[in-house]
Amino acid sequence: MVKNNPLGKRSGVQLDLGFASPTPQAEKQESSLFKTPLKWFESWLDYRATGTHRLSPEAAEPYRYIWSAWCKWLLGQTQDQEWSSAVLAATPQQVMDFLAGQVKPATQRAGSATEISIVTRERYCMVLREIYAHLERQGLITHNPMQRLYALAGDDRPDAEIIPQQVHSWLREKYVRLVSTAPFEARDRALMLLMLDLALTPGELAALRLDQISEEAQPQGYWLSLEGGRAAQRRQLRVDGPAAAALAAWLQLRTHALAGTANAADAEDLVFFTERRHPLSRRVLFHLTSGEITAACNALDLPLPRHLGPLVLRNTAILGWIRQGMPAEEVCRQAGYQGTVSLEHLRAYLD
Repeated sequence: MVKNNPLGKRSGVQLDLGFASPTPQAEKQESSLFKTPLKWFESWLDYRATGTHRLSPEAAEPYRYIWSAWCKWLLGQTQDQEWSSAVLAATPQQVMDFLAGQVKPATQRAGSATEISIVTRERYCMVLREIYAHLERQGLITHNPMQRLYALAGDDRPDAEIIPQQVHSWLREKYVRLVSTAPFEARDRALMLLMLDLALTPGELAALRLDQISEEAQPQGYWLSLEGGRAAQRRQLRVDGPAAAALAAWLQLRTHALAGTANAADAEDLVFFTERRHPLSRRVLFHLTSGEITAACNALDLPLPRHLGPLVLRNTAILGWIRQGMPAEEVCRQAGYQGTVSLEHLRAYLD
């Protein structure tokens, strides 16, 4: 709920940042400083600087971008409402609409998916929760509406979902045994085993290029040189066993599958592509995994999990590594996590 005088009027607004009482001249400057939503971000940075979470100018830039993009999106949604009032009166549902319609993956390629990852979504939500909490502390709103983002995302958070071990085993056995010379069945086999065994993300699979793969003869297998925006995501993974065999089978068929097609140039550098020879999208991967998980549950007479997408396969693989006794640091390295705190979402399955 927005309090009266939400910085939309010309009268001054004093924000208590924990400093000494300002002089009249300082009050005038401060009043001017906080008249626009973009200046509220600087106020939040100043507040952080008074504690132990000070952001360097470089580290602050992604946060500034998120807040600016959000405020500018709201400006486009307003009609008669003043901009500052619109920002203060914003709802969690508007945040969901903003994330769904405005935010694009940082590494989006032409023709690729427009859906953002769970990690990106949580980063945006975290920034908005923190800044709106600051606005609440300053008395500009009576409560932080962005706390409800947790509840809204609750039924759409596959980041903490797994599939039963029986389902994982059924899927893995199916694709280990599958032998097919149909190109896109071979592609699906490679995709599924890379998700089931190596916990690769949809973004990593969609963006994987041929020059990121190197073959090793003894023992037979491959090395993947994965890329990403964060240092932890840039890592090398060994592919061996059934996953290596499936990848080899697809690579043998891949060139023939791509040759002579109108859209070959769109996918010539990519390891995986769609039947129309476009880059893979998360929608294609979701269609694949949801269909396979559904088939496995039906075959095993098990209820469907709440989420059927690629992330539940990733979580299940990571959980399997932990249960097998793999050191937490190596689990994080293989998964591309920055630290062991990233494993907290699976703790409930280990107690």
